Amino acid sequence: MKKLVNVRIDGRVRSIIFNGDRVVRVEEGALAAEPGDIDGKGLVAIPGLVDIHAHGCIGRDTMEADFAEMATYRARHGTTTWLPTTMTCFREDLERVAAASRDVPGARLPGIHLEGPHIAESRKGAQNAACIRPPDLEELRALRPAAIRVTIAPELPGALEYVRGAAAMGVSVSLGHTDATFEQACAAFDAGATSLTHTFNAMPALGHRAPGPIGAAMEKGAFVELICDGFHVLEPVVKILYRAFGPDRVVFISDSIRPAGAPDGRYDCGGLDVFLANGEARLADGTVAGSVATLWQCVRKAVSFGIPFEDAVRMATETPARAAGLDAGVIAPGRPADVLLVDDSGSAPELRTVILRGEVFE
Repeated sequence: MKKLVNVRIDGRVRSIIFNGDRVVRVEEGALAAEPGDIDGKGLVAIPGLVDIHAHGCIGRDTMEADFAEMATYRARHGTTTWLPTTMTCFREDLERVAAASRDVPGARLPGIHLEGPHIAESRKGAQNAACIRPPDLEELRALRPAAIRVTIAPELPGALEYVRGAAAMGVSVSLGHTDATFEQACAAFDAGATSLTHTFNAMPALGHRAPGPIGAAMEKGAFVELICDGFHVLEPVVKILYRAFGPDRVVFISDSIRPAGAPDGRYDCGGLDVFLANGEARLADGTVAGSVATLWQCVRKAVSFGIPFEDAVRMATETPARAAGLDAGVIAPGRPADVLLVDDSGSAPELRTVILRGEVFE
């Protein structure tokens, strides 16, 4: 067994004992390091980040069905569990992604997130309208067991039956790219949906006479995804969502796309041209596309907004893991040995070391 010694968890010095890629126990105090152990040097230990909605990065995309380079990039930036997220594409393209190997170095890939193709054309955002189609449970079955999370517009004909069927398969269902009313969204939550996809983006606003999906999520106790990059949702609204839903229901996502971590320029994303300039990814008509942030950058952004570091971490670890039903996001016996060492001595937290599967990830 290997030890990670001299780290701080919840303000106290502790040591974490690993057996292979699992945590065996967490002990009080700083145990003596032996050859092969990891000395945390008094840094803060937090769980590896969990990104349940991210499409691409470093010029690569989930739809290429080759995850190795992206999984390595994400792990180096603190994301140790990731759901490769598809675009609204043709069925054969989705089947190719579902069949691709997820046994790659870097971030763990327990499954894929289908963002579409069953979405509202009026709220398609940076999705390809030519590939939008009605809800089809048979198609979802063909994409199992890889597909473990799906985004759907609940107002579509047949959507409630789809939500019930997906939930019965053990798929976590999120509502997004939607024009649903409060009543339609409530019906979908009652049918088994559990969250909203990139809240505020590609959905009706929260109105005092038309609460819409956001009001329904509040009424039904749902999770709410949030792109906390400071661009997709501005600081005052990030704070409102945090105060309204709390760290146990807000799910930080990167929603990163192909240009993330890549130079400015033009990129193909799901058959659409996306232009990256000055840290913003947009279509030619100015429509905002996905983000170019890492999940760690979202945590740091939240802290810069005044959200406590502990809560920001929870919204990027334990809460997304619960929202998607994943074995990740906590440091506890029997759980994955995925730990980040963070320096909190300065004005902003700094990621120093990534421990993945019980080993320092280079």
